[in-house]
Parts: sequence; C-alpha cells; structure tokens
Amino acid sequence: MRAWHMRMWRWLRVLILAAAVVGLVGCSRWVAEAYDAVVTFRHAPACRNGPAADCVAQATGTVTGKEAGQNCTTDSNGVRSCTPYYRLHLRYGERTAWRGIGKDTYDDVRRGDPAELRIWHGAVVRMTVRGHTATYEAPADDSVRRRLSVLWLLLGVAVWVAVSGRPAGLLTLPTFGWLWLTMPFSELIHGALLGASPSKWIVEGLMALVGVVCLLLRPNAL
Repeated sequence: MRAWHMRMWRWLRVLILAAAVVGLVGCSRWVAEAYDAVVTFRHAPACRNGPAADCVAQATGTVTGKEAGQNCTTDSNGVRSCTPYYRLHLRYGERTAWRGIGKDTYDDVRRGDPAELRIWHGAVVRMTVRGHTATYEAPADDSVRRRLSVLWLLLGVAVWVAVSGRPAGLLTLPTFGWLWLTMPFSELIHGALLGASPSKWIVEGLMALVGVVCLLLRPNAL
C-alpha cells in the first residue's frame, strides 16, 4: 500500500511540475506583454488627429470631488504609523477616475475646477489643474509588478516540487524567505527593466537581503 502511495505521489509531482513549467512559460509571455505596453506608452507621441490606439490624447475634465485620509499600518511591536493621502475625483467624457495628488494641490483645488488631462487608453496619465501638474504611469506599469510576482510564486512551486515535493517542506524558513522575496523580486526586476530611483533600489535591496538570509539559514530544508 505504501509503495502504491509513493508511486501516486511521484506521478502527482510530475503533473504539478509540468503545470508549473507551463505556467512559467505563459507567465513570462504575460510579463512581456505588459512590459511592451509600458514601453509603447513611454514612447507614445501626442495625438494629432483625434484619439488613436497608441498616442496620448488631450482632454478636458472636471474635478467632481476630493478626498483626504490616512493609510495606517501596525508593526509587530504594536506601533501604529500613518501616511496621509490626497486625491481628486475627475470626470472626463463618460469616464471617471480618482487620482492621487499632493497636499498643495488638494488645498488649492475646488470642486468644479477644469482640469487639462492627457489620456492613454482611457486612463489619466497627466493632469494640470490650477497650475499644479501631476503625472502618472500607465496601468500596464503596475501590471508588470503583479505579473512578476505571479512568475516568482510559480517558480517557487516548480523549485519545491523538483527538489522536495513534501508538504511538510512548505512549513520552513526558506519557504517564508521565498514568499518574502516576492515583492523585492518584482520591484527589482521592474526597476531593471523600466528604471527606478536610487532610494527604491536601496529599500528593495535591503528587503531582498532579509529573504536571502532566510533561504540560506537552512538551505537543506527545501
């Protein structure tokens, strides 16, 4: 009976590994599509004869509301820290959107103010209102990060099945390290592909170091 279970588990591992490899190939193409979309946006010209697929259109919108608040987190020691946020609600054509702004813009802008907008595939990528200008990345930019995270997690499944495959092997410090590395991996690869500020490299590099240490403390636990 035990031998039968072992054979079944081996076949199951093969199937899981095959599914993970297929997922990695498909996810790599998925990441490439989002990357191409960001590059296309960054090199897109202004629309000259009305909106088109791959140009940045000009539009006039209206501020229909504004909002301020705080994003709060609590660390493991129970210390609570909050970061203020400010954003405007815009209406342009048949679309509406919230866009983040700075405090100075929030203080100056009033509901009903006109806003000069730049639109890319329906999304606001630049806004000027009452002399304040804010720029935003295309939606595909965040999509690159999310898709890289999925790619990293799929790679983790493939590594686990290929090296161990034991369910108990998931409850280890290296597993925590791999999960911890998900965000640094996506941010660092995103920065390598599309650019990042020096502070971003430092912060994400330090976060990655924590995950790498977890992986190396008990490398045989996989």
